[in-house]
Amino acid sequence: MDPSADPKSDTSPRAQKPAQKPARESAQELTQEPARESAQEPVWESAQEPARGPAHGDEPLPLPPGPYELRVAGLRTRWPDGEVVTFGDADLLLPAGRRVALVARSRVGSSALAAVLLRFLDYEGSVTLNDVELRDLSGDDVRRVIGRCARDTRILPATADASVRAARPDATDGEVADAMRRAGLGDPPGALLGEDTVSGTERQRVALARALLADLPILIMDEPEDDESSDAVLAELLDAAKDRTLLLVTHRAAVPGAEPILRHVDEVVSLSGS
Repeated sequence: MDPSADPKSDTSPRAQKPAQKPARESAQELTQEPARESAQEPVWESAQEPARGPAHGDEPLPLPPGPYELRVAGLRTRWPDGEVVTFGDADLLLPAGRRVALVARSRVGSSALAAVLLRFLDYEGSVTLNDVELRDLSGDDVRRVIGRCARDTRILPATADASVRAARPDATDGEVADAMRRAGLGDPPGALLGEDTVSGTERQRVALARALLADLPILIMDEPEDDESSDAVLAELLDAAKDRTLLLVTHRAAVPGAEPILRHVDEVVSLSGS
């Protein structure tokens, strides 16, 4: 990590004015706000506000129509406390429907990448959605396309169906039940969920059910790590997310012929930055 590195900034008045976080958090912000993790233990570094708005002009560009291709090149970012995160030469190309496993040595790096893709952190380099820089789109629009199924998904006290319905409040009971079924969320619709009652895998299933209900085309998914059945859980989650573009974040090396993860992805990319 290079503590002297300083991602370039835009000195225009618009760029210097931070974007204001809406008073009411969207369902996607509730499920996707990234946790910054150290190598020793997970540490919440909640963004005080989403990343700044477009670098050029006063208004965000319109969200381009799908299907979506996501490109990442020459990426570098920093956390709110000033810590700079670089990503080496781990450039990414995800055409619509492609599945890529990202092998990350550092949880700090993978958390920072997710934060950039969800527009919670500014960045240096290029991150485009159909050739439009994410920094030129509104965060809300980006999070209508890209979602995260994380082990640390925020679970507010609510029934299982209400927690899933937060992603699309106008959904019918049948649509909510279908999303829960597809995500493998076995809790009865009226079961009470909360921060202290669900495992990491259950959090991921809730996040996936929300993403399916909102019909998000691009997903960032943590590899399950709860128990010895994690490979089977991963297969279930990936099957539920079929036909979507997927960035699967894992912290174990994928060994050809030995790792089941390779059966589920089109490409393996190593995140070697710091």
